[in-house]
Amino acid sequence: MRKMFILYSIVLTLIAGLFSCTKDGAAVQVSNGKFLYVLTNGVDSNAVITYQRSGSDGALSLVSFTGTGGKGTGVAIGSQGSITISNDRKWILAVNAASNTISALKITETGLKLTSTVPSRGIRPISIACYNNLVYVLHSNENGQIAGYKLSEAGVLTPIENTVKTLGTTATGPAQISFVLEGKMIVVTLKTVNKIIAYKLDANGVPGDLFSIETKSPTPYGFAVGKEGNIYVSEATQGAMSAYRVGLTGITNVAGPLLTNQIAACWVGTSPNGKYIYVVNAQSNSITGFNINTLSSFTLMQPTGITASAGIKPIDIAISDDSMFAYVLNYEERSIRVFYITQTGGLEKIEDRFVIPAGSTGIAVK
Repeated sequence: MRKMFILYSIVLTLIAGLFSCTKDGAAVQVSNGKFLYVLTNGVDSNAVITYQRSGSDGALSLVSFTGTGGKGTGVAIGSQGSITISNDRKWILAVNAASNTISALKITETGLKLTSTVPSRGIRPISIACYNNLVYVLHSNENGQIAGYKLSEAGVLTPIENTVKTLGTTATGPAQISFVLEGKMIVVTLKTVNKIIAYKLDANGVPGDLFSIETKSPTPYGFAVGKEGNIYVSEATQGAMSAYRVGLTGITNVAGPLLTNQIAACWVGTSPNGKYIYVVNAQSNSITGFNINTLSSFTLMQPTGITASAGIKPIDIAISDDSMFAYVLNYEERSIRVFYITQTGGLEKIEDRFVIPAGSTGIAVK
């Protein structure tokens, strides 16, 4: 079945026959609208790398580098979601952790166009989320902090008053921010205090009621948003994964913790078809897959917890909209590993794309 799909996709690609150029002048096909984005986190100049994704096997071809107008740290920033795609698939949002700014870039068929870079209203922005024209950024300064923005049709970010909120009275160790319930709430994981918090947002995107829950095992890190307010959260210290449901009146644990049997479960991705969860284990250099049975039940794909081997020191994962390909960013060997997702959720390695800039952190897929 997979071979037939690949052959069919190759034929379609050849028929399309539309080409553009990369920065170094090499021709690559950019007509199918399938891209992968990597945040370089560069010290002198932060940038987003655009790769064309093959429609046949998910393989990557370099398209362009686009500056964000800010600066990165040059080292991993310990978060998930440093770069994200808007839900309408028109915009890239990115953090500039060293210059305390955030950026919006317009997605085009030939690459990206920077439209806005503004102060993040906090220190060390590490994670960013977007729903429709509402954007929120998470900072790791002191006790952790969030701030909200509106994104105009021209791609300009404008601060929203009364959205800067401190997340605690002690060091909270924030890791990720994301929207749930169609933008009605914003959720943050706090590693140091072992909590998940959620703010209810009013019609203007201003935080109101605050809800909190202590996680079932220590160090909640990255998470992926599922259906009906479910979030799937990695709990790094124990190497576990739990599911929580975020509602308009609070947060509840609905499943887990379920052990990955691996070390340092940190980054999480779900297949858009709602069938699978994948957890990236930073110290085991592995990926653990789970089958989603119901909204409150998931099970390990393999007893060992090893669905596939990642590269060296994996630090993020992204899954294509069609639930066919998974991409893992490997920090130490500076690579992206490409996987085909089988009909049963297994991961078959396609290729390793090397020579990612040192310090790169965060990937997003379209």
